[in-house]
Amino acid sequence: MRARPLREASIRELRPLLDEEAARWEAELLWDFSEAKASVASGIERGSLRGRVLSIGERVAAYSYYLVDAGRAVVGSIFATRELAGRGLEEELVDAVVADARDEGGSRRVECQTLFSTSPAASEHFARAGFEGRARHYMARELREPLPPVEPPPRGYRLRPVRRSDLHAAAEIVYRSHVGSLDAALNLTYATPATCRSFVDTIVLRGGCGRWDSEASLLAEGPRGPAGVVLASRLARATGHVCQVSVVPESQGAGLGRSLMLAALHGFRERGLAAATLSVTVDNERAHGLYLDLAFGVRKEFAAHAWVRPPARIALPA
Repeated sequence: MRARPLREASIRELRPLLDEEAARWEAELLWDFSEAKASVASGIERGSLRGRVLSIGERVAAYSYYLVDAGRAVVGSIFATRELAGRGLEEELVDAVVADARDEGGSRRVECQTLFSTSPAASEHFARAGFEGRARHYMARELREPLPPVEPPPRGYRLRPVRRSDLHAAAEIVYRSHVGSLDAALNLTYATPATCRSFVDTIVLRGGCGRWDSEASLLAEGPRGPAGVVLASRLARATGHVCQVSVVPESQGAGLGRSLMLAALHGFRERGLAAATLSVTVDNERAHGLYLDLAFGVRKEFAAHAWVRPPARIALPA
């Protein structure tokens, strides 16, 4: 059995595995994966999606893919069928896909968040390949359980819905809140004003993390202008997702992030959603502690990994 290129597999071969994957993430992550599945299937049909598959006889048992954009390769799913998950197939895929991604012309960086991996041991192979990595938690909260009351923002601040004309301001808040952070070191999304703007546009305009929820997305304005933002989406019919909550450095520590979170959670519940989800780097103690205090529980442990082509290196904050 070898990890053959994804372009050599047909959508007919892969369809059962993609269907199984979508069902698994819906059950495990409360995430309607149908749109992501359709996008992957389209890439396979066009022969444009890079990656590897492992087959047993005529059956595709595991697959992984990656996307390349502006010198960065981002590894997506590392998925094996349930009866074979955790038996080494995912690790073999990681080794093959990482080698492919590094060989891509112009590829200077490779990243992966293993949320969509069926084997925790895959992280060990990223480490062996020279990746820096840190633990993350995918967290969920039942909205049927009592919520703390909405808390007014600190004196001098007000919350209002995010408008499309606010996207530049929202991106600036996200960027400033991540300068020098662990997340910015491991995820190029947060590293520059331009990548933060692309991230915000992807959430709001392109549905890159479920359908944008304009009613639960809020901007905090303070004495000096926009100071905080929460961007929310619908991952499934009954699941709201906090895609991003950020507060500029000079406004941190006063409870503004908590006010934004509670306003978003109440917005989800008022419209009948059953659960809220989010993800966070474990070493981000302030954010992680806030989510635990708001009764979020860990639904899945995963990790963020990043590698850059030498002589460059990933500089993690102390």
